[in-house]
Amino acid sequence: MTIEIEFISSNVLLKKESDEKIKYILDKVKKNKILVVEESMSALEESRLIEATMKQIKGKFSGIEISTLKDKGSEGIKQRLIRALGGNTGGLTVIGPSKIIRKVKKQPQSISLLAGE
Repeated sequence: MTIEIEFISSNVLLKKESDEKIKYILDKVKKNKILVVEESMSALEESRLIEATMKQIKGKFSGIEISTLKDKGSEGIKQRLIRALGGNTGGLTVIGPSKIIRKVKKQPQSISLLAGE
């Protein structure tokens, strides 16, 4: 089996409204792609993605696995202000179909993923 991993620039999702982001992500994951997004998702975005996923679980689509690394780098006033306003200052999010992701191991600064059918 071939596993496709798609790396997505934060600029791709930045241009989209929240509902558009969720649709974009779910459309890709339903095609059995593992997405690596160049920014961390907020807790609100993750919960909305999971909620939308739960509504679509049926047949061959069994849901998603999601893991986010937040950028814990230099926490200056600029980064704190951006976060206070609901923005992101970096990080990484990995999202994939639960039927092919076997194991996710999250460390403070890395995500290890085992995938296969």
